[in-house]
Amino acid sequence: MARFLVATALVGMLAAPLLVLSYGEAVAQQRSTCSQALAHCGKQRVCQRRFENCMETGCWTVVMVKRCGYEKR
Repeated sequence: MARFLVATALVGMLAAPLLVLSYGEAVAQQRSTCSQALAHCGKQRVCQRRFENCMETGCWTVVMVKRCGYEKR
């Protein structure tokens, strides 16, 4: 019985930070906009092309990594 309680407590302590981290990243991605992504990218010509693509699709693509869910503003 004691092992069960200790195991349950251990799982709870280990899982809680992961759930909070996952939720925080999801909320942060929902708030991100194409303009914010452009500000982080810089003033290079490729950044402007990525911004224009983001305004059309809502996705920011860098080489083979495609992140979607950006607000088009």
